Amino acid sequence: MTRWKYALIGGLASLPFTAFSYWQTGSQLSFGAVLFGGILAGYLVRRAGAKSHGVGIRVGMVGGLPILWILFDILTATSGLAGPAWFLTGATLLTIGFTIVVAGLGFGIAALVGEIGARVGSWLAGKQPEQSPPIVNS
Repeated sequence: MTRWKYALIGGLASLPFTAFSYWQTGSQLSFGAVLFGGILAGYLVRRAGAKSHGVGIRVGMVGGLPILWILFDILTATSGLAGPAWFLTGATLLTIGFTIVVAGLGFGIAALVGEIGARVGSWLAGKQPEQSPPIVNS
């Protein structure tokens, strides 16, 4: 449960920036924010004493949700096709297949970027000096 909590923190922190990157260009989606969200989540998980394995994948899935916006744009662009029934059927099937492939690749890349970030964040947390014991006045 700890991993999900920190994955949501990292993923939700990166989500607006990922969406803004697509909104700004209309054709490109940047996963830089997912990388930083993964670093944040990996750091927090490691400092909490849990293992960071898999937290980056979860960050990528949450931070990569704007991929659905791209899929909607693809389906919208191809819904206005005109022609004979065989052409529309073929185009619809190809579009559905293409969107499935794009979604798989997009979420796969987002998960990979998030996991790389989480491993970096976990490594950074391990490099922090341990807290010194409190000083007690006698």
